[in-house]
Amino acid sequence: MFNRRLRSVSRLTAVLGFVTVFLSLKYLLFPDNGDNEYIVATQTAQLVQSSDMDGSRKLEKTNSHKYEDHVRSCPEYASYAAVPHFKLDDDLNTALPFQRPPSNCRTFRSKLVDAFIEQMKLKLKDQNLARLFENTFPNTLDTTILYHVTGEQNKRLQNHGLMEYKYRNEHPETFIVTGDIHAEWLRDSAWQLSVYQPFIKYDESLRELIRGAINTQSQLILSNAYCNAFHPPHYTRIRRAQGHIDDVFPRPNWRQVFECKYEIDSLASFFTLSRQYYENSPKEKRLDFITDDWLFAVTQVLTVLGRESVSTFDESGNINKFYYTFKRNTNVASETLPLAGTGNPVNMNTGLVRSAFRPSDDSTIFQFFIPGNAHMAAELEHIISILKEYSEIADEREITVLLPKIIKGCEKFVTSIRKGIQEHAIVDHATFGKVYAYEVDGYGGHVLMDDANIPSLLSLPDLGFVSADDPVYQNTRKMILSPEGNPYFIKGKYFQGIGGPHVGLHNPWPLSLIVKIRSSNDETEIMEALKLLMETSTELGLIHETVNGFVPGGHVYTRSWFAWANSEFAKTILHIAETKPWLILKDYRQGDKFSLQEFIKSLSSSTL
Repeated sequence: MFNRRLRSVSRLTAVLGFVTVFLSLKYLLFPDNGDNEYIVATQTAQLVQSSDMDGSRKLEKTNSHKYEDHVRSCPEYASYAAVPHFKLDDDLNTALPFQRPPSNCRTFRSKLVDAFIEQMKLKLKDQNLARLFENTFPNTLDTTILYHVTGEQNKRLQNHGLMEYKYRNEHPETFIVTGDIHAEWLRDSAWQLSVYQPFIKYDESLRELIRGAINTQSQLILSNAYCNAFHPPHYTRIRRAQGHIDDVFPRPNWRQVFECKYEIDSLASFFTLSRQYYENSPKEKRLDFITDDWLFAVTQVLTVLGRESVSTFDESGNINKFYYTFKRNTNVASETLPLAGTGNPVNMNTGLVRSAFRPSDDSTIFQFFIPGNAHMAAELEHIISILKEYSEIADEREITVLLPKIIKGCEKFVTSIRKGIQEHAIVDHATFGKVYAYEVDGYGGHVLMDDANIPSLLSLPDLGFVSADDPVYQNTRKMILSPEGNPYFIKGKYFQGIGGPHVGLHNPWPLSLIVKIRSSNDETEIMEALKLLMETSTELGLIHETVNGFVPGGHVYTRSWFAWANSEFAKTILHIAETKPWLILKDYRQGDKFSLQEFIKSLSSSTL
């Protein structure tokens, strides 16, 4: 993606107002096509600037942007999110903005989720944290469900007219955008929904929504297995964003594909979405996501993994066939692949799988991307168990007779990837000892770094690949959370964390602090990271993609509307509540337990 940076606005309120009008028109007339925008929080004319004694800029809030629960015309949320809104009873001197869209503009409603938010707010000690949770937890449901039909609705609509696809009209479908871009990323949408998975046991409409997301992802993978981001299906009649038509082999269907960067973690995220549905559904419903499309999508994933396990050269030194190439006309090195789109060479007999791009959508340097391989191995272990259970009840038909072969294929990759990581991805660091490399090539080449996007080295316990107390992981964690060990650890004066090449060297990603919290058992570290996240979210009450660490107050950031980060933050608050409730919940002492499942269950009995 291209970066366009807006310079800091003038101190003059008149100029400030002009910038606000310009940006509002820009977002209304020219919706973001995926470019990273630097947004300065002081670009709203309804915030009056003043100077502190130390010369820093301070924002005085007015109530010009009061929240309206119902509106005649729904605003475009990217511009709505870039301006603070307040309820009538908010204390403007202390309150964070209320950034949920008007009730009649929300893209999906769950009574259980709304009831949970109200009760969870009452439990949280810090009122600003309560408001931040209130904004972030429902953000994906409120703003990104651009298309959803239940199975019953799909039967009536008959969107799939071709005889060979008519069976799809029996199932729900859901199309989820990442936020300010009208396209669905397999990875982002899976993680966006993750925070709601614990609720689907009690909320049938939410379960149908997520089952629809699994069905949609199955279809997308079947049609374009190497691609990472997709346009809405034509029958949804959703406005499409301008995508990237690149020189890609195999050539995708550009009417369906927004971007076709092959990322192993996109395919693993499809399994994450499916596995979490299985784990959280009622026992009698937990296998109902398995359709023929889903099973064929699994076989497609295994085919891609097999092809991308092939080395650059064979044993005779001949060049093997390349199953995927990518070339983009760009002057940004991380937006394309070297060597005529094939990527740098990888060695044979490693057991690892290539990934042309990282979860940041930047190209890999060495194509054995370790967090992505770890993510895939961890999810395949779960898929094996799910398929074995399903094989006991499956009717005999074309695809189900292949179940033993599919299970065997999954087992092969779990074994080879785990062995490959142990043999090729653990390296000796002079300062930190044995650590996991970020990328390797099988020749001994390796990259020692981490990027904020999930999967990352920091997220390995979150992915289920290793335990958080694993010695190699702990060494790796120390390395990647220090500027001495990670070239993309950004130690800004006002905000510190892991960044990456995608946005630049000034901007840590809040995602890295979110994962830092979830991978920590240190209460001081947890609360310091949470404090930083809150300090950079005070002006708009949402979690941004990145924040400039060298500008105070979180005023300079990218993307006012980034649903994935909002979901991850909310999930982290629930994680703290379950593991160390005394840190954030009222009336909890050290050692007390909070059960999220019991809390949801009690609410469901009185709500649904």
